[in-house]
Amino acid sequence: MTGGGAEIDLRRLADGTLAYELPFAALDGERFERIQRGFAEHYDVERRSPDKFTFVRGEGYTRLERWDAFGYVDRGTVERVAAEPLPAEGEGKNVVILPAGYRALRFTLNMRVILVFYAAFLLVLRFVFLDDTSLLVWVAIFAVTYALHVALVKRSLSAKLKRWMARESWN
Repeated sequence: MTGGGAEIDLRRLADGTLAYELPFAALDGERFERIQRGFAEHYDVERRSPDKFTFVRGEGYTRLERWDAFGYVDRGTVERVAAEPLPAEGEGKNVVILPAGYRALRFTLNMRVILVFYAAFLLVLRFVFLDDTSLLVWVAIFAVTYALHVALVKRSLSAKLKRWMARESWN
């Protein structure tokens, strides 16, 4: 599934984990640090390597804005994906072109808690208020709700990345 230049891993989506790569050129150490600091404003962050960190809600979890879909992400990982060397065109087979160091950010976001809430809410609606509606309709409603939530999480994270990557000073 592709959306906004990012390919979503549908197998992981089935278990409540949004896993996708977001193309992001020229991602040096300073920019990756800014992203990590941005996550640290809202989550407990643990650096796993120079190219990867994990985040999780902690005791002092700072809430995001009330209607921010990213606030319902419980934990996850952020990783820089290195660019692959490209073989050069022409006669010399031992020459490669080295692109910029990193080509994308890989996000793995766990959203199981909100999905359980959505499922429970829809089950209560079905069995308490609208018992005569087909189960297939409710499964479709859940799928649409899930797809909408995924789109809102991706949009919210993209907005946060833009804000975190904005240059604080031109000096």
